[in-house]
Amino acid sequence: MEEILQQLLQGMEEIKKTLQQHTEILQQHTETLQQHTEILQQHTEILQQHTEILQQHTETLNQHSKQLDYLQQRQIRIENRLDNELLPKINVLFDAFELRGDEIAQLRKHLDERLDVITLDINYLLGKTARQETALMELRKAR
Repeated sequence: MEEILQQLLQGMEEIKKTLQQHTEILQQHTETLQQHTEILQQHTEILQQHTEILQQHTETLNQHSKQLDYLQQRQIRIENRLDNELLPKINVLFDAFELRGDEIAQLRKHLDERLDVITLDINYLLGKTARQETALMELRKAR
């Protein structure tokens, strides 16, 4: 019976050692788990910061989008005004400029023709005056 008791005692000591080893392993795992929990908390904080930054960027993008929409509406208004008001006026001015140019060309042609006629008349008058002066000089000589 002593042997059995010794064997039981040895078995209990082995169980005790195994339990102590398992307790140590559990403590190590608990410490590792606590470290991992701290790392996860840090990562969670970093993710929250990034989420806040992303929200700020989203707000900024929304503001820029609104500004872009406003600018596009203004551009459309300007284009419509240009098409409906300014281009017709520019076309009218261009047509008037062309018409005025044509009128100036016609007037120039007319004035050139008149100048040619006046030049012919002056040449005729100069020739006639020269002949009359010659005739007068001959008459004076003949007297």
